[in-house]
Amino acid sequence: MNRFLFDPSTVDGDVVPLSEEESRHISRVLRMRQGTEIELFDGGGAVFQAVILETGHRVTARVGRCISKKEIRVKPVWVAQGLLKGKKMDMVVQKCTELGAARFSSFVSSRCQGKLDKVQNRKRQERWQRITIAACKQCMRRSLMDLDEIVSFSDLLELCGMDSNQLRLLFWEEEKDTGLADLPSFDQFDSVCLILGPEGGLTVEEVELARSRGWRTVTLGERILRAETANLSAVSIIQYLAGNV
Repeated sequence: MNRFLFDPSTVDGDVVPLSEEESRHISRVLRMRQGTEIELFDGGGAVFQAVILETGHRVTARVGRCISKKEIRVKPVWVAQGLLKGKKMDMVVQKCTELGAARFSSFVSSRCQGKLDKVQNRKRQERWQRITIAACKQCMRRSLMDLDEIVSFSDLLELCGMDSNQLRLLFWEEEKDTGLADLPSFDQFDSVCLILGPEGGLTVEEVELARSRGWRTVTLGERILRAETANLSAVSIIQYLAGNV
């Protein structure tokens, strides 16, 4: 059954108007009609039965019973990715959503191709939000992945340093000694945060700055992976090690 996002604050009795984007998808793409049964999710873990009341520019639906409100207890994984070129970031955001990452940050470091441009970054954020919603609907994920604003590398380290009981891992191609098998037990940490660099990697100075703030450098192995491949590999493995499967 098709699933769509709705805003719980807009529910009037048992009737809810859907967003313009969701309405367009229902009316123009899927060509659904009045009376069609659908599912609605609130982005926070709850899923409801619903039926379409009106189609057109703004679709309305009648919300029925809640069919899933159980929150799966997981160890949250926060992914921080250096800004990648072109549509690679779109793909990384999509796959991190599908793989169950709880939070996603993007940052600009010295070897990134992009830069901190407020207008351009706002457009990126809006596109990534749409990608996240679409990925949730496709993989039947009940809660949205949190998306942070694009920040500098130093600001990212400040942002990630607020949780004292967090396992902080920086995946670095120059690390030779510490592999995934050498990590401490995840049981002793409340959450996990990963840093993955852009296409050109992180500089030694950036890595040392992170290390001075409690980050552990770790390798994914001898092969030099593309940035987007490294991201998906790291997130998949860490989700498994964290018990989020």
